[in-house]
Amino acid sequence: MEDLLNSYLRFIDEEVYGDKGFDPDVPIKDQVGQILDELDFRLATVKFEMDELVEIPAAAISSSTTLRELVEKVAEMPKISKAEAPAFLKKKKADLTKIARLMAEDLQSMLG
Repeated sequence: MEDLLNSYLRFIDEEVYGDKGFDPDVPIKDQVGQILDELDFRLATVKFEMDELVEIPAAAISSSTTLRELVEKVAEMPKISKAEAPAFLKKKKADLTKIARLMAEDLQSMLG
C-alpha cells in the first residue's frame, strides 16, 4: 500500500505550489486551496489512475477522506484489465484535456 501512496503523492507533488508538501494524513479538503487547487488535485488523480490502471469513483473522495484512506480504498479496487485498458486510457486522456481546458479558462479569467 505504501508504494501506491507514494505513487499518488508523486503526481500530487508535481501540482503542489509553495514550499509546503501534501500531507497524506490530513483530510484532502483541508489541503485543496491551500497547497493545491481542486483542478490540480483532479489532474494528479487522473494521472495516478492512468498510471495504476484504476478508476477512482468520485464518491470515494469525501470531504473528510485523507489521501492515505483513499489509497486504502484504491488498493482494494480491481485494476482495469488489459482488454479494457485502451478504452480506459482514452477516456482518461479526454479527462486530462477537459481539465487542461478548465485550467486555461481559469487563467484567462485571472488575466482578464
